Amino acid sequence: MARQSNIVRIVGNDSYEKLRSTKCLLVGAGGIGSELLKDLILMEFGEIHIVDLDTIDLSNLNRQFLFRQRDIKQPKSTTAVKAVQHFNNSKLVPYQGNIMDSTQFPLHWFGQFDVIFNALDNLAARRYVNKMSQFLSTPLLESGTAGFDGYIQPIIPGKTECFDCTKKETPKTFPVCTIRSTPSQPIHCIVWAKNFLFNQLFNAETNPNLNEEDEEENKDWGTTDLDEINRIRQETNELQELQNIVVSQQENRIHEIIEKLFVHDINKLLLIENLWKTRTEPTPLDITNIQNVSDEPSKKLNLSEIWTINDQVQQLVHVTKKLMKRMPKEQNHIEFDKDDQDTLEFVATTANIRSHIFNIPIKSVFDIKQIAGNIIPAIATTNAIVAGLSSLISLRVLNLLKYAPIKSPTDLNMAFTAKASNLSTNRYLSNPKLAPSSCNCPVCSKVVRGVVSVSSTKYASLTLQNLVDLIKDKYEYTDEISVLDTKNQRLLADFDFDDLLNKTLNDINLTDGTVIMFTDEDEDENGLCHKPLELYLDITETLPTGLDIRLPELEIPLVKAITSEEATAEEEEELSVEKNLTEENIIVLDEEEPSTKKRKIELEDEQAAKKTKSEVEDVIELD
Repeated sequence: MARQSNIVRIVGNDSYEKLRSTKCLLVGAGGIGSELLKDLILMEFGEIHIVDLDTIDLSNLNRQFLFRQRDIKQPKSTTAVKAVQHFNNSKLVPYQGNIMDSTQFPLHWFGQFDVIFNALDNLAARRYVNKMSQFLSTPLLESGTAGFDGYIQPIIPGKTECFDCTKKETPKTFPVCTIRSTPSQPIHCIVWAKNFLFNQLFNAETNPNLNEEDEEENKDWGTTDLDEINRIRQETNELQELQNIVVSQQENRIHEIIEKLFVHDINKLLLIENLWKTRTEPTPLDITNIQNVSDEPSKKLNLSEIWTINDQVQQLVHVTKKLMKRMPKEQNHIEFDKDDQDTLEFVATTANIRSHIFNIPIKSVFDIKQIAGNIIPAIATTNAIVAGLSSLISLRVLNLLKYAPIKSPTDLNMAFTAKASNLSTNRYLSNPKLAPSSCNCPVCSKVVRGVVSVSSTKYASLTLQNLVDLIKDKYEYTDEISVLDTKNQRLLADFDFDDLLNKTLNDINLTDGTVIMFTDEDEDENGLCHKPLELYLDITETLPTGLDIRLPELEIPLVKAITSEEATAEEEEELSVEKNLTEENIIVLDEEEPSTKKRKIELEDEQAAKKTKSEVEDVIELD
């Protein structure tokens, strides 16, 4: 009762009743999510749905306070709900799943919520939830942390900047030649050990022969030196024999693996004289380091200390034996996991031996775990501060504070820590007003979005031509209209392609959750055309009686037509972003930098992350 009376004193009786009837979605139950769940319960939100795909790892326990040692490997969402039941007055509904799964979480499921809280750790999911909020005009509270820094950003669809209004830096990739031939930083050796060597040796499904992409003429080798390219190809093919040694558990031949990697391959590199005209030559591993290895380590090594090169080789032999024995039990397929001591030590020792050979400073296993495991320091108090700010600003977003009414969405504030904002050095937090949506944003400005609801019975017979005709009549589009399935950029129809028009939506695989874009291809005498329209296809059983299809009430403004060159450039940029988000050999940090072109918000000065960032040369992705 004390909690209730305090809340009533702050928001008033009417607003408290609204709060108790408010249904919110919390996406993510990790560092920020755990804190947010606690805050939302204490604020007496009526109903809270929690979605998280992950299970609990040992490394989560230092900052995700709802979890304990006994909870490791358990789903985060359901475990978090169990942990808060003793002080909970809200209805809690947990889900374990990927928020981007439109089968488990269709658009109409998102539509039940009054507000969405994002506590995510990856860019793709953030962008997806942002787009869902734009379709439904549901307020979104975006948040993130990186070490001692963090931010929160309320997003009011159509009224303020959305998550995609400002460009996000994409993770950095490294040229093949840098990783495979001329490493110059610890991160280069770690990428080689984790993403190349480990997979080649302990994943028998991996074909060490170069795939089709490697054979393409436009393959980005990062070099034009034919000798170097041929050496890389040969080296990759030779790894088949080393994989056979691992699979057949020939422990007596581990020294051959080490000699091949750190002596013979390095000697071949030295033969390519062009590589060493401006670089320091590598020094092959001393063969005595390999010959003097004992069967078992002579001492227990501290993971926070830097080991000698002899200890590195000794431990590599020891951990390789352990991984060999695990291969049959794991169907000859072992995945790298930062919390798997065997896989971590293999990557750490091979990376350090390679660093030693190339005169690069070596690292402790603990340091390598941070880099290879995509970790930057996560501060529990920062998570708590950001979660508190996010939950408090939600009261203004929902307009529940009578003493601080919202006349315009841009009256709302974002919040950044001092270093993240670069706006003030005299206080910890800066809280600038929200900016209007960007006129160049591909999500909230360059297209008009809505939901087209189709009954399941109508869906069985509705053709693409039927849908196009309805769109033309409803929104006054011209006859020259193109139709695109945005999921895979598949052209469905345009002025010279009509093969699919007479097929049903089901026939052409336009299913529930598909997003279809309609583009006006005909401009008027002033060079204007209708703004593109994106419609989310919602197949439902709940349409009003007598209605089998419902188009949204939208105004489609006239805009200046873009040239084909501009359109191509935009498509290439978008594809480049998506490619970078899924590139396998990218090292991506846990948390994302909240940079914006207006505020130039950067985290490069943040001390806790500075060391890691300088080594990784990468974008920081917010927790």
